[in-house]
Amino acid sequence: MLLVGAVAVFGFVALTAFKTREQQQAEISQAITIQLEAYRAQLTEACDARVASEAQSKFDAMVATAQAEMAAANPGMKPTKKPAKGTAKGPKVDPLPQPAKPTDPQKDRGGAVKQGDATDQKERGGAVKPGDAADQKKRGGAVKQGGGN
Repeated sequence: MLLVGAVAVFGFVALTAFKTREQQQAEISQAITIQLEAYRAQLTEACDARVASEAQSKFDAMVATAQAEMAAANPGMKPTKKPAKGTAKGPKVDPLPQPAKPTDPQKDRGGAVKQGDATDQKERGGAVKPGDAADQKKRGGAVKQGGGN
């Protein structure tokens, strides 16, 4: 018995002696990561299935309540059948009428100068008026007398 235990310990040491402690830790952490990912995927699937079943049951309850209310409001009408998923359609809506297009959009846009309105435009504050050009201050070096560089 003692001999078997000694052989087992010697075999364990011999097999693990070829790997460093860092390599062993890396293998262990990799195995743990793989198992955690599998467990996380399993839990996610279970959660998604539970949420979907809960949502479906609440949807069915709401549809049944709405049908009961509709039947109570309209006693002469037959209850409607539950529509299949994805086939429920809302009330039809007529499309909006399209406005008539102008003949030339450049002439009709807001703020554009129209023929004959140039004199009626507002004056900009600080704009040069005809005749005021001579009274303006000149920047130094802005206008060179004579020519050339």
